[in-house]
Amino acid sequence: MKDLPLRTLVAFALLTLLGLVIWLGGWVEAAVLGLFSAVAVYEMQGLFNEKDIHPFVIPLLILGAGMFAVLYALGRLWFAGLFFLAFLAIAFERIFNKNRTNSDVAASLTILVYPLALFACFGLIGFGREDYSRLALLCIIVSVCLSDTFAYFVGSMLGRHKLCPAISPKKSVEGAVGGLIGGALGGVIVYFAQKLWSFPPASLPLLIGVCFLAGLVGQFGDLFSSTFKRWAGIKDFGKIFPGHGGIMDRVDSALFAAPVVFFAMQICVKLNWLPAGFNI
Repeated sequence: MKDLPLRTLVAFALLTLLGLVIWLGGWVEAAVLGLFSAVAVYEMQGLFNEKDIHPFVIPLLILGAGMFAVLYALGRLWFAGLFFLAFLAIAFERIFNKNRTNSDVAASLTILVYPLALFACFGLIGFGREDYSRLALLCIIVSVCLSDTFAYFVGSMLGRHKLCPAISPKKSVEGAVGGLIGGALGGVIVYFAQKLWSFPPASLPLLIGVCFLAGLVGQFGDLFSSTFKRWAGIKDFGKIFPGHGGIMDRVDSALFAAPVVFFAMQICVKLNWLPAGFNI
């Protein structure tokens, strides 16, 4: 709790930036997500370097920086093609570079999936301001932020029973329950916040359910990232955000929540649980 003022200040700045991304969408969203993705690749490279593993990251950095711009400007086909080209670059480089090991290649392919493929789900949700993609993106960010916040405070004050001590010794069952409550509360906030846009509102139970799932799965994302940090013997992926670590430390939960929200929204469309004209 001693670093709470600094963490709060940085969190406020991040939320302000994410608020602009949600509100503006388009090229602003493509630029911010591209920057975050490229930095995440760099942080993952540093993590593997700690174990003397050296992934081939040039195509991954290019993919991370440019994939959202390609998706926004050219569509999903070119977006998928960019991923395939990155995979081919990794494979060809391994064939012709005798100094590259299979461990290096395994690390490169890991980064291609985690975080880049999961980051891609933010783009699949869409960039438009006049459709429900704004609502989906809001669900991800609000539910994850509230889940993390509730888990932190409830765990700090009431935590008694360890959740996964072998992976993350400080996390508690009580904190995890608090995280679930925070995620569900995010649905309430999203329900009222959606009035910022002109489209017909989604129902409160639906948004609570989607945000609850996002908060739940987001906690697994947090734990999964901890397995990497514990393996590499590091505390944080980076230091770009004082008191919060790096990009990967801030988006680890959201990376797992994004595909859940995307598919949950798609299922709701198929079941006619969302207003007519839902576009995501």
